[in-house]
Amino acid sequence: MASRAEEKKRLREEREAREREEREAAARRKRLIQIGTGAAVVVVAAIIAVVALSSGGSSSGKNPRTGPLVRGLQISAGPWPPEYSQLPQRLTAMQLPQTSDVIFHIHANMAIYTDGKRQTVPAQVGIDQTHQLLASLHTHDTSGTIHMEAVQPYPFKLGQFFNVWGVKFTQTQLGAYLVGNGLVLQVWVNGKQVKSFVNYVMKPHDRIVVGFGKPGSFPTKNNFKFPAGE
Repeated sequence: MASRAEEKKRLREEREAREREEREAAARRKRLIQIGTGAAVVVVAAIIAVVALSSGGSSSGKNPRTGPLVRGLQISAGPWPPEYSQLPQRLTAMQLPQTSDVIFHIHANMAIYTDGKRQTVPAQVGIDQTHQLLASLHTHDTSGTIHMEAVQPYPFKLGQFFNVWGVKFTQTQLGAYLVGNGLVLQVWVNGKQVKSFVNYVMKPHDRIVVGFGKPGSFPTKNNFKFPAGE
């Protein structure tokens, strides 16, 4: 017969195991870690294969206009909602790390202006509730705060965020807004202009401004205040 001490130890271990399982289950529900994403990717890949076979292909092999990072990107004027229909394909092409809010978790904040008007960075960028998909690069609300949460430290780039969002973003284009005729597209980070901004690696508490229009028509500083502990 087990002693009183052994029985107490067994009960304590069982209680700790239950509590650990409950914490892990809650974390999985909160993060929505790509449940069913694999199936969605397989379906998308199958559709692409059928279309390619039915079209007979082309001499160049791949059409850059329909590449995996281009599909679903919005080229309209803002505001831009999150684009989900081609999100699994874009994430597969970018090969971003899986999501974890424990191992690597940093934030940046972005304000966007077009022709003097502020555009909203929408909530739920990279979070497709319907398909239980959570990208490691995402937003939760409309504050402009970008969450970077991964299973390992990773150099998330500004251009990758726009790809997750589903908005065309190059050195000369933002959605429908094109550089030229005195109009510019600039990015300022912490009050300093960044030239090769598509590939800019975002850092903790970066305050980013993306501005399109005539020089001087948008601010170059983002005065967002991060909440304590964020």
